[in-house]
Amino acid sequence: MYSHIGKYEVKKLLGKGATGSVYLASDAFASRDVAIKVMDAMPNDPEEARRVLKFFQNEASLAGKLRHPHIVSIFDAGVDKKDGKDLLYLVMELVEGTSLQPYCVPSDLLPASRSTQIAYKCCKALEYANSAGVVHRDIKPANIMLQPDYDIKVADFGAAQLARSDTTQVAGVGSPAYMSPEQIRGGEEIDFRSDMFSLGGVMYHMLTGQRPFGGSTAYELMDEILSKDPPPPSAVSEGVSAALDSVVLRALGKSRDDRFRTWNDFAAAIEPLLSEEDATMSSLSDAEEFSAMRRLAFFKRFSDTEVWEVVRACRCRKIGAGADLIREGVEDDQIYVLAAGMLKVTQRGKLLNAVSPGESVSEMVYARRSCAPRSATVTAMETSWVLGLRIQDIDGFSDSCRARFSEVFLSVMADRLSMLGGRLVSLMQEKNVGIV
Repeated sequence: MYSHIGKYEVKKLLGKGATGSVYLASDAFASRDVAIKVMDAMPNDPEEARRVLKFFQNEASLAGKLRHPHIVSIFDAGVDKKDGKDLLYLVMELVEGTSLQPYCVPSDLLPASRSTQIAYKCCKALEYANSAGVVHRDIKPANIMLQPDYDIKVADFGAAQLARSDTTQVAGVGSPAYMSPEQIRGGEEIDFRSDMFSLGGVMYHMLTGQRPFGGSTAYELMDEILSKDPPPPSAVSEGVSAALDSVVLRALGKSRDDRFRTWNDFAAAIEPLLSEEDATMSSLSDAEEFSAMRRLAFFKRFSDTEVWEVVRACRCRKIGAGADLIREGVEDDQIYVLAAGMLKVTQRGKLLNAVSPGESVSEMVYARRSCAPRSATVTAMETSWVLGLRIQDIDGFSDSCRARFSEVFLSVMADRLSMLGGRLVSLMQEKNVGIV
């Protein structure tokens, strides 16, 4: 085993394949552990060697370009001299957990609600990749990493088709069981809808424990993909709704035009199904929180990546009708955004304001940078959901995400000052007080 690869200190071998190895290493400069994929050998067949090298170059070209919470980040790529030979390596985000493969067997299937949340996150990740001109082309359970908290990371962009690439793309890539019809036929345009078909196949496998298309030979498998429609997932496995059947089967449409028009459309079709939770799941999932937050006016200018940052830090609370969220005179370091319901703001029993979904309360806590006693009481007028954040939560976000909060808070405070100014003028007019 190597002691160092480039500037990285190698700790241990994580895995080894036919042409490469993956090591756990330390990045002293960034103070983090990373995974380093090393190409240690090349296939003897020249065509296969060219293919493997192309895949490696594809991933290397994406270093620093795809930064999304549900895509494995590639931090660096380089060449190191070892034993007189060039050693090509990729430095990637270290992801704890395993792939989706173990959860695609009948005995270990995830609840349908979990599978739906995973698919939703994949849609958002692949939408982001497509916006950067990248089509994955090899979506399968082995390339979706499932973390201990059930969060996911899409991995292995080696087979990706890159927009504006200067090099010829390798044809016929992908895993046969999840390939789209146009990939099998070859010679046709491959776009993001090919990834949709593959994700539909992964969803089918997660929900039923079997692939949508079978066959005892590669030829039979390809023939089924091209000419046969699979039975609805609900016909194979209990607990799958008709609505979920419809989403999966549309993604598996034979023609690109039969599938969803955009990744947003695919995600939007999944959104209503996110609340179809397993009985053991009592709180909102992060996918549900993202979906709800994405619709709020407060987060209108936030990118998807920035909203995911907030999802990971915020605390979602349910407030019963008549319950106080904030009490006058009591210290509280939370800033709240109303996600659903209605709140009222009172001071010494007098109504000051009503708060609607998408509006915030307590933004002055962030401006003051302190946990001072509250000057008003905030009460739920009906059952409501709020998102809570502390000053330190917002301080821990990326620069761009913090800037978004500053923009929104400034806008909110400007609106509040304008509203108070209007009330003051009205009061003075009522009292017949002149304005000098």
